[in-house]
Amino acid sequence: MIVGSYKIFCLIGFLFVSIFGAISHFFYQWSGKKLVIGILFPANESTWEHLKLAIVPTFIYFFISSFFIENANFTLAFFMTLLIPIILIPLLFYSYSSILKKSFVIVDIIIYFISVACAWGVCFKILNSNPVSNLTNIISLIGIFLIFIFYFSFTLYPPKNFLFKDPITGGYGL
Repeated sequence: MIVGSYKIFCLIGFLFVSIFGAISHFFYQWSGKKLVIGILFPANESTWEHLKLAIVPTFIYFFISSFFIENANFTLAFFMTLLIPIILIPLLFYSYSSILKKSFVIVDIIIYFISVACAWGVCFKILNSNPVSNLTNIISLIGIFLIFIFYFSFTLYPPKNFLFKDPITGGYGL
């Protein structure tokens, strides 16, 4: 695949994750609070659950793309595209909300889009870089697997920690 194609791949990925992720915020409520939907999509208003807005659409997009794209760095690009919003969203959210002592929905939405954009920018750079080692790809694959295990598990069995606490209900997980 050539550089221009990677730009298109990443732009479509950004748009897909941004739009599908934003809409998926409502899937759990729309489903009548079905367990399987709550495992895949945000089941409450906690920061942890909101990270699923980026995770599940990214997984879907990369899974489908894996049938069409051959790149030695694909697994690393996938892992980093998942990991960056997981780091940036809480970092930016808790930074600004601790300074202002309040959060604002519009700022939270902007943080989501900025985090997703950063992830896809890094994805583009990785896909256009020299091939990484097999060890890097193995570590990335393990990281991808662990992200999904943690996110699905912590929806069902969330730690009693501020990241997992729903600020509206005071509850945790489903």
